[in-house]
Amino acid sequence: MFRKVKTKKVYMKIVEQIRNLIKEDKLKPGVKLPSEQILAEKLGASRSSLREAISALEILGITESRGGKGNYIKGNLNSTLYEQVFKELEEEESPFEILEARKVVETEIAGLAAKKATEGDIAAIKESLNKMKENMTDIPKAIEFDREFHINIGRAAHNTILFSITFYLADILKGKLWIKLLEKSWSIPSHPQKYCEEHNEIFNAIKNKDSKGARNRMYDHLDDVGRDLLNEYGN
Repeated sequence: MFRKVKTKKVYMKIVEQIRNLIKEDKLKPGVKLPSEQILAEKLGASRSSLREAISALEILGITESRGGKGNYIKGNLNSTLYEQVFKELEEEESPFEILEARKVVETEIAGLAAKKATEGDIAAIKESLNKMKENMTDIPKAIEFDREFHINIGRAAHNTILFSITFYLADILKGKLWIKLLEKSWSIPSHPQKYCEEHNEIFNAIKNKDSKGARNRMYDHLDDVGRDLLNEYGN
């Protein structure tokens, strides 16, 4: 009789509002949405929630981003597809909350890995880093080896509880919203090289048993990713 109480995510509320405006013919196919800054002000939402909503709308096929020119209504309201994908997106974790959690958890894990990593651990982290560098032009592969890199750091901390947390975080990074946002960021020409350099700095700190340096480099990297996801595109 009773249902589990759920709080609908802010970005999914924005998606529903945009969809309803299309259904009411207040937003028509081909129309450009206002800039994200203006939309955030009108909706009383944060830039992160709006960025998540725009990505969800793209995944649902309702809007499209036209190469830095802004976001446009496509008007795709295929009810069967929409409802199925909408439910999947509702079940996902917020990408910016994931990133917030990663900054808290992975920063300390990197510091611990710098103290406890074995030669085998160092070799595994290095192998993931090399694979990422070799696949910089293949974004899906680069993202997968990025994920593997962080899992190997979690393993190198030699703490079963922390590794379980690392693996959980890595698993939710497979979500459609996170992948959509990250692929956009990796597609910006300067970003793949930058991310590889940041990973290299993390690796060197762990290899050199520089615990403080490893924590700092990990935090800086994740913070940089967050700024990129929030600020680099979408007008």
